[in-house]
Amino acid sequence: MSGYVVLQYVNQNAQLYGVDVSGKLQLAKTPGFGRFDATAQLSYTRGENLTTGDNLYNIMPLNAKLALVNRLGQWTSTAEWQAVRAKTDVSAVRNEVKTPGYSLFNLRTRYENKRFSVDVGIDNVFNRFYTLPLGGAYTGQGMTMSRAGIPWGVGVAGPARSLYTAFNLKF
Repeated sequence: MSGYVVLQYVNQNAQLYGVDVSGKLQLAKTPGFGRFDATAQLSYTRGENLTTGDNLYNIMPLNAKLALVNRLGQWTSTAEWQAVRAKTDVSAVRNEVKTPGYSLFNLRTRYENKRFSVDVGIDNVFNRFYTLPLGGAYTGQGMTMSRAGIPWGVGVAGPARSLYTAFNLKF
């Protein structure tokens, strides 16, 4: 229970339950500034192994996204806040890594017409360090070719500030 484990396949009873809620609210609509909408998403999933009483592996903790979306002509721009709660319900038998909670801020814009679209965005605007709740354990350090030589318990970090662009042509 302190490092890598070798598991065996065995059928067991499990239970999953949760909730996904989303909503959209028009905040304003003006000729000069376009339409402003607020959007929200909330997701929660809980999983239990009923045979052993352990938590199920790789279950995302409570997470939410809140966004302000502006549509003006052929432009759509979004400012988004994403929050993820700490992952504390972990699978003991798999030595799943606990992760702290985090929040990120993302910006994106899109121009679209009948022939093409262009997307530009920045994820993790403030370049926050965070650990992915479903990322598993980091194995890129130490002696990676042996189970005994790899330090255990370091979660995989999420992406740093990321800039992206995309161009789509329709024909």
